[in-house]
Amino acid sequence: KVIYNGIDIAYTKQKDKKINKLFKGNGRLKIGMLSRIEPYKGHENLVNVINELPIKFKRKLMVYFIGLGQPKYVDKLKIKIKKFDLNSYFKFTGYIDEDSPIILKRLDLLLSLTKDFEGFGLSVAESFLANTPVLATKVGGITEFLNDKNSILIKPNNQKELKLSLIKFVKNPMKYKKKSMVGKKIIYEKFNSEKMAQNFKFFFDEC
Repeated sequence: KVIYNGIDIAYTKQKDKKINKLFKGNGRLKIGMLSRIEPYKGHENLVNVINELPIKFKRKLMVYFIGLGQPKYVDKLKIKIKKFDLNSYFKFTGYIDEDSPIILKRLDLLLSLTKDFEGFGLSVAESFLANTPVLATKVGGITEFLNDKNSILIKPNNQKELKLSLIKFVKNPMKYKKKSMVGKKIIYEKFNSEKMAQNFKFFFDEC
């Protein structure tokens, strides 16, 4: 029996207002990935796609890689970003000691670009809680609570789809903001921590 991680819908207030300085964005749409920086997570795909975007769309975006990762792989990404002359479009924040919904609230779009496997997708669920739209690859348990009504879904490791989706997002970000509201309702109704605790109780009562 599968019982998902429950989402605490009453997350705490931010501890440190310095977080605002990390996500200035300079008037651009802030898109980010909140995960360990590893090859299977799809960070490199995003770098490639940002490089390929027409300049009129590229200049409207600021990308944040939030989290730690394998030093050699992080260096590889930074070298590629520099090679493509994209330093002004990317920021590596490192680990941020803050509740995830507080971080996600600073973004205009969360990306989950895992290439082959994803479990429940906790950061995706927390993104809905923060009213932040989601673009995710259709892998693992993601499609059990994400669909075309509440998010942007693309095939894994498909840079063409990612590029087209980002262009659509830049053209009409409010359309996807409304999708996140639908996702938030699902989290409140089906995946809150109280609901999951009840599921555990019912499971053990039946054993």
